[in-house]
Amino acid sequence: MQRREFIAVGTAAAVASATQAFAQTSGAAKMEDMHPALYKNLENATIDCVATGNDCIRHCLGMFAMKDTSMAECADASFQLVAACNALASLAAVNSSHVGAFAKTVALICEDCKKQCDKFPKIAECVACGKACQKCADECRKV
Repeated sequence: MQRREFIAVGTAAAVASATQAFAQTSGAAKMEDMHPALYKNLENATIDCVATGNDCIRHCLGMFAMKDTSMAECADASFQLVAACNALASLAAVNSSHVGAFAKTVALICEDCKKQCDKFPKIAECVACGKACQKCADECRKV
């Protein structure tokens, strides 16, 4: 292969590659528009609830290790919160038709957890979890 042929083939390959990359990028943007997230705020609120609920459970387990069971109801409420919010986050992420019905139940679970959190206003994990629960319950009601 001569130098000119090599350059011509290389240039053609580069143009073809760039054209394909441009087409894929344009297609990806169009695909995103085709399937928008319907429950993004709810999904984010549930994810925050899971994180703060896990922090609360960790704190409760630490208290249990010190033989203090005063936060047993809080641990139970947080465990239920984490389980329910994980499930709702998954449903919201895929625009499930069941989000509305399940969100009503999750709102109740969030409210129950917040009641437990409110019993411990000096514990940072409980305060953060209570705020996340309130926000999540509010987002659940919007659905």
